[in-house]
Amino acid sequence: MDLSAVADAVVAAAVVAGVAFGIIELRHATRTRRDQAAVDIVRTVQTQEVRRAVERVLKLPDDVDPDIIRADQALLDAALAVDSACEMWGSMVFEGVVDQHMLDRMVGGWVRGTWRRLRRWIAAERIDNQNPNVAEWWQWLYERLEADPDPGKSQAAYIAYRGRRSR
Repeated sequence: MDLSAVADAVVAAAVVAGVAFGIIELRHATRTRRDQAAVDIVRTVQTQEVRRAVERVLKLPDDVDPDIIRADQALLDAALAVDSACEMWGSMVFEGVVDQHMLDRMVGGWVRGTWRRLRRWIAAERIDNQNPNVAEWWQWLYERLEADPDPGKSQAAYIAYRGRRSR
């Protein structure tokens, strides 16, 4: 075997090793980003402001009259806090920072429940402000979660994931 053949084999092995290392690092970075996004979701949800706002909104009936929300400053503040959180979550799912099913497992019930209660208010805000972008990512997220829910949403996690280990 001549020296050039050995050199070619070494170069080829180095390229293969470099590509393999790059793939491993890319997967690790993706997992780290996803995990950090999950932590960010939890932090957002665990603020007292958002928790209280969600709790207050979930006490309302579905499709509550927008005038009821506008007439109560505390309720309006709660609706705006929920809107802000859901807008962020929708954008994060769209950008691929957060996996849709992971978000559904963590806050999907809140996203759906608050949307159903506030959608008339959002429609009225869009008209009154002449701004179709009001709650745009929240609506997008709600529609995505309804179209492709996490399996645990239809059965409950303790049934859907029985015997399955976490990732």
